[in-house]
Parts: sequence; C-alpha cells; structure tokens
Amino acid sequence: MKSILVHLPAYREPELVPTIKDALKNAEHPERVHFGICRQYCEEDGFDNIDEFRADSRFKIKDIPHTQAKGLATARSIINEELLEDEDFVCQLDSHHRFSKNWDSTLIDWYEDLKSEGYNPIIGGYLPYYNPFNDPEDRVQEPWVSDAACFYPHGTLFIRPSGAGGWESLEKPYPARFLSGHFAFGPNSWAKEVRHDPNIFFAGEEINLTVRSFTHGYDLFHPHRVVIWHATMRTERDGILVWDDYTKEGKAVDELQDKARERIRQLLGVEDNGIDLGAYGLGSSRTVSDYEDFSGLDFRKHRIQKHTLSLNAPPNPPISQENPWVKSFYHCINFSKKDFKQNDYDCMIVAFDDADGNSVFRDDWDEARIKYNFSHPGDWFSFENIFNEQYQREPVKWVMWGHSKSKGWAERIEGKVGE
Repeated sequence: MKSILVHLPAYREPELVPTIKDALKNAEHPERVHFGICRQYCEEDGFDNIDEFRADSRFKIKDIPHTQAKGLATARSIINEELLEDEDFVCQLDSHHRFSKNWDSTLIDWYEDLKSEGYNPIIGGYLPYYNPFNDPEDRVQEPWVSDAACFYPHGTLFIRPSGAGGWESLEKPYPARFLSGHFAFGPNSWAKEVRHDPNIFFAGEEINLTVRSFTHGYDLFHPHRVVIWHATMRTERDGILVWDDYTKEGKAVDELQDKARERIRQLLGVEDNGIDLGAYGLGSSRTVSDYEDFSGLDFRKHRIQKHTLSLNAPPNPPISQENPWVKSFYHCINFSKKDFKQNDYDCMIVAFDDADGNSVFRDDWDEARIKYNFSHPGDWFSFENIFNEQYQREPVKWVMWGHSKSKGWAERIEGKVGE
C-alpha cells in the first residue's frame, strides 16, 4: 500500500489537532497516512498540544518555540528535508483543513491516471473554503482555480482563487498555471528535488514553487472535484501570526520580504542581484520562457495575456488580436478616515490619474460601499486596487473625492502611486 506524508507547517495553530483527526477519520486507509509536522508553538496557547499522537509511528514532529520560527518556507523545508523519509507521496498543506471521504485514495488514483497518460503530475491549487465555527454547513462545494489577478510592483504575482467554471463536466484534473502553497500533491521525488527555499519568509512562495516545479519537468494540474477544504482569514488567529509576533519583537518583516522578492526576481530572470540560488534555483528540463509561454505571463514587463485573465486553461495560444498582452496594475491605498469629515456621503470617486491629470482608471463607491468601508475599526483603512487594461498611460497618483448629500463635492485627498 502506497503511503502519503501529510505535510503540516503549524504556527500557533488552533486547527492543527482538528486537521489531523479529520485527515485520519476520512482516509480510506488511515494506516498509510503519515504526518510531518513542524509545530511552532507558544506554551501559553495550549490549543496545539499534540502529545496524544507522539507515540504513533506515523507521526514525525519537529517542535520549535515560536520565538525561533523563521517563516513559512523554513518550516516547509524542515518537513521535507528532515521528516520526509520513504513515503511514496507528499500532500503539502497548511494546518487548517477538512477532508472528503477517501481523500487519500482519490488523490493517488488521480495521480496514477495522469501518470499513465505520460504526465509527470503535481496536483495542486487553491482549495475551497470551510469555516471552523460553522462546519460543515459553510463548506464551499465546488472546486476553485488559481487566478492571476495582477503583478505586484515588486515583481511577484498576485494569485487568488476563482470559481472553476464548467467543473461539473470535467472528468479528471485539468492543466493549471499555479501551485498553491496550501495544497500540492505529488511524489516523494518532487518534494526532495524542488526544495523549499528557507530564504523566502512568506511573500512569493507560490510563484517560486510553481516556476521551479515546472522547470524541473513537472506538469501542473488542478483538482476537478473537491477533495480537501482550507480555512482562510480567521479572526481567532488575529495578532498571533508569525509576522504579528515578529513585529512585536521588533524584527524587520519588510526587510525579510524584500530579500525574498530579490531572490524571486533573480530566479525569474527579471534582474541580476548577484545571488547564487544554488539548490533553490531553476530546473534544467524547461526554461522560465517556456513557463511564460505556457501560462501567458511576462515577468519583465508585468503583462498578462487575455486568455489567462479570462480563466481559460493553459497552455496559452499565441499572441493575437483575440489574445493580446494586457498591462497589469496594482496599488494599495492606505488613508485616514479622519480626512473625510462628513457623515452623509452618497458617492466617492476613487481614481488613478496620469501625469497630465487624465483618468487612467476610476471606481465609484456608492453609499452602501462607503458605509461598509468606513465601518471597519480603527482610524486607517487600506484597500487594494487592481486593473488590467490595454492602456498606454501610466498612473502616477491616486485620488479619493467624496460627495456629501448636504455639502456636495467635499473632501478630496490624493497620493503618489508607489508610496
């Protein structure tokens, strides 16, 4: 019977124990399900105590005080390099999941079928959501696709989940552009060969893993059915995530993220930062250019093909009038709510202008959206702006301009793009 190492990097994780129990409960053959756990713990928490599993030979556990944690990629590296032994497969996850019935056999069967067709498959992508506080009622019952939203200014890619349209008619996993950090299923050789770069603190982990897997000759696939669920953005972990604790300790999170992005830009061939990536570099089976052609991305010019933005499956067709390059833009506006002094706004313009003051992009908030955004706690509010357009003009500033029912056009604030 082929075995699976369930790869769990857990940082102060209330869902660690429920994840383990659900994986065993729903496995067709729980005896073949092994666990590699990098448990980054705080003694005061108590909720991630896994002593009940320590005598079980299926469990390999690395305990690290949370004050010594060095980021997600380091935890993943520890699991694959110290805890993974001779298991046939690795199921790379986070540590907050629920599992469908017979998930272990389902994944192995999918893999074996793809392998028999001549692929060297990795099955991965963003998993649909579950809510730990209302489970299983809040589980999303359709698979998701990993979507290229835009390029960040620093060169990494904003990858997000979208609904997988037409999934009901699919009979097997289908080609994917991206792997997800929180779900990737593949052979032992993949985990040993495409090693996690411990110099990546968090940002960019997924595009790094994706491109390196592709260039090492692995073929990427999304699941066509829901096999595992994933919990995201959970309020019970507010203030105890690794970057929260780093900030409390005075550690420079932004510097760590910037160093990781430098490595990724080096990896992607965007710039030469004089970094020797060593064992964490590209494979020799394919090139970055091959990946760009396959996925419809341009890392140097921050462009995305229309075929990709339309959520069509790869490989991408050639550039054409029907499939042009589209410029990708992202900016996060962070403003003080105190700058807007009225209490009866019914409209607010959010616009990005070029150097001549002409609008490149505009988004009008209605009254309900204004009230919702201003209802968030705290004096400051941040929101992302993404647009992918065939435009020729670069935005240089953003503008927010509120319209009051009683005073008409009122406060107007603006800032520079990139600051």
